Amino acid sequence: MAQDYDNMGKNLWREHAEDLSRFVLGQDDVEVLADLETEQQTVIALRTDITKRIRVNNREAILHVELQFRDSTAKPMWARNAQYQGYLVGRYQMPVYSNVIYFHPSAGRNDPGGYAYDWNGYEHVNRYKVIWLSEIEGQAILDMQVPGLLPFTPLMKPPAGMDLERWVRACVDETMAMPVDQQTQANLLYGIYLFGGVVYDSELFDRLIPGELMRESKTYQRLQEKITRENATRYILVVLKARFPEDPVNVLAPVVENISDVQRLEELLTAAARVQNIEAFTHMLNG
Repeated sequence: MAQDYDNMGKNLWREHAEDLSRFVLGQDDVEVLADLETEQQTVIALRTDITKRIRVNNREAILHVELQFRDSTAKPMWARNAQYQGYLVGRYQMPVYSNVIYFHPSAGRNDPGGYAYDWNGYEHVNRYKVIWLSEIEGQAILDMQVPGLLPFTPLMKPPAGMDLERWVRACVDETMAMPVDQQTQANLLYGIYLFGGVVYDSELFDRLIPGELMRESKTYQRLQEKITRENATRYILVVLKARFPEDPVNVLAPVVENISDVQRLEELLTAAARVQNIEAFTHMLNG
C-alpha cells in the first residue's frame, strides 16, 4: 500500500509540478526545469521520492521531497536525508532544497529537521523543511484554487467548528467543481480517496466520491491492473504447486513473476490447470 501512496504522489508531482513546488518552497517564482528520474538517485539501495531541477528566484537548484505517511522506522529521517542530500550535492553541485511531508497527524513529531555537529574545526550542517499536513489551514488551500493541492486537503486542518466528515465533503465538492478536464478530475478524486485513507475509513470516501468518476483515473486503472497481475501470478504458482513437484515450479516462478501482460498471464493460468506435466507448461512459458 505504501507503494501506491508513493506512486500517486509522484504522479501528482509530474502533472502539477510547478504548483506543488511553489507550495512546498513557499515561493511564487518557481520554474521546474527537469524531472530527475528516481532511478538515477540510488543512494545505498535507497531512492528519493521526488527530485527535480528547478529555477527559483533566478537561481537553479534541486528540489527534493520525501512523502512520509508514517514515521521512518528503518532509519531516522535525519539520517536518510543526510544520505540523499550528500549524494545530490555531490552529483549536481548545486543547492538542494530538501523537504519531508508527513501525512498522518502523529507522524514525524520527533523529526528534528536536520543534523549538525561542530567539533575541533570539523563542522557539518544538514537542514530540511518538515511539513505536517495536519497543521496547515485547509480552507486557505481550497481558496487558492490550485488543482494539484486538492488531494492533500482532507488531511489538513478543517475550519473551526467543522466536523471531519463535513470537511472531507467540502474537499470533494471543491474538487468536483474545479474547472479541469474529466481525466484530471478523476486523478484528483482518486488522490483524495487514497491519501484520505491514511486517516479516515475508506467507507467515507465510498459515500462521497462517485465510483464511476474515480475509476476513470489513470492511476486507479494502473493500480487495478497491478492487482490483477499479482493475483494471476499467485494463482498460476498455486495451481502448479498443487499439481506438480514444487522444485521445478520454483525454478519457473521468476519467469512467471516477470510477465507484465495480463492476457498472457490469463492464458498461462488456464494452461497451468490443463497441461499434463510441468514440461508442457515450461514449453508454453518459453514459447
